[in-house]
Amino acid sequence: MTPAGGVPFDDVLLAHHVALLAIPAIVPAVIVVGVVLYIARKDRREEREERELIERAFDQEDE
Repeated sequence: MTPAGGVPFDDVLLAHHVALLAIPAIVPAVIVVGVVLYIARKDRREEREERELIERAFDQEDE
Protein backbone atom coordinates (compact mmCIF):
# COMPACT_ATOMS: atom_id res chain seq x y z
CA MET A 1 0.00 0.00 0.00
CA THR A 2 1.27 3.48 -0.85
CA PRO A 3 0.29 6.66 0.98
CA ALA A 4 -1.17 9.73 -0.72
CA GLY A 5 2.30 11.06 -1.61
CA GLY A 6 2.99 8.10 -3.86
CA VAL A 7 6.13 6.97 -1.99
CA PRO A 8 5.94 3.55 -0.32
CA PHE A 9 6.34 3.50 3.47
CA ASP A 10 9.50 1.40 3.35
CA ASP A 11 11.34 3.80 1.00
CA VAL A 12 13.35 6.55 2.66
CA LEU A 13 13.98 9.84 0.91
CA LEU A 14 17.33 11.39 1.72
CA ALA A 15 18.27 15.04 1.37
CA HIS A 16 20.48 16.03 -1.52
CA HIS A 17 23.60 17.18 0.30
CA VAL A 18 25.02 18.70 -2.86
CA ALA A 19 22.07 21.10 -2.99
CA LEU A 20 22.49 21.96 0.68
CA LEU A 21 26.15 22.75 0.12
CA ALA A 22 25.40 24.84 -2.97
CA ILE A 23 22.84 27.10 -1.28
CA PRO A 24 25.45 29.17 0.65
CA ALA A 25 27.36 29.73 -2.61
CA ILE A 26 24.32 31.10 -4.42
CA VAL A 27 23.81 34.16 -2.20
CA PRO A 28 27.32 35.60 -2.66
CA ALA A 29 27.14 34.87 -6.39
CA VAL A 30 23.88 36.80 -6.68
CA ILE A 31 25.41 39.69 -4.72
CA VAL A 32 28.46 39.76 -6.99
CA VAL A 33 26.27 39.76 -10.11
CA GLY A 34 24.20 42.61 -8.65
CA VAL A 35 27.28 44.69 -7.88
CA VAL A 36 28.73 44.10 -11.36
CA LEU A 37 25.45 45.10 -13.01
CA TYR A 38 25.21 48.23 -10.82
CA ILE A 39 28.76 49.30 -11.70
CA ALA A 40 28.20 48.63 -15.41
CA ARG A 41 24.98 50.69 -15.48
CA LYS A 42 26.61 53.52 -13.53
CA ASP A 43 29.63 53.53 -15.85
CA ARG A 44 27.46 53.63 -18.97
CA ARG A 45 25.36 56.45 -17.52
CA GLU A 46 28.47 58.51 -16.69
CA GLU A 47 29.95 57.82 -20.13
CA ARG A 48 26.74 58.98 -21.82
CA GLU A 49 26.67 62.17 -19.71
CA GLU A 50 30.31 62.85 -20.55
CA ARG A 51 29.67 62.33 -24.27
CA GLU A 52 26.68 64.71 -24.15
CA LEU A 53 28.78 67.31 -22.33
CA ILE A 54 31.51 67.10 -24.99
CA GLU A 55 28.95 67.33 -27.80
CA ARG A 56 27.38 70.41 -26.19
CA ALA A 57 30.81 72.01 -25.84
CA PHE A 58 31.59 71.45 -29.52
CA ASP A 59 28.14 72.66 -30.56
CA GLN A 60 28.67 75.92 -28.65
CA GLU A 61 32.03 76.46 -30.38
CA ASP A 62 30.45 75.99 -33.82
CA GLU A 63 27.83 78.70 -33.24
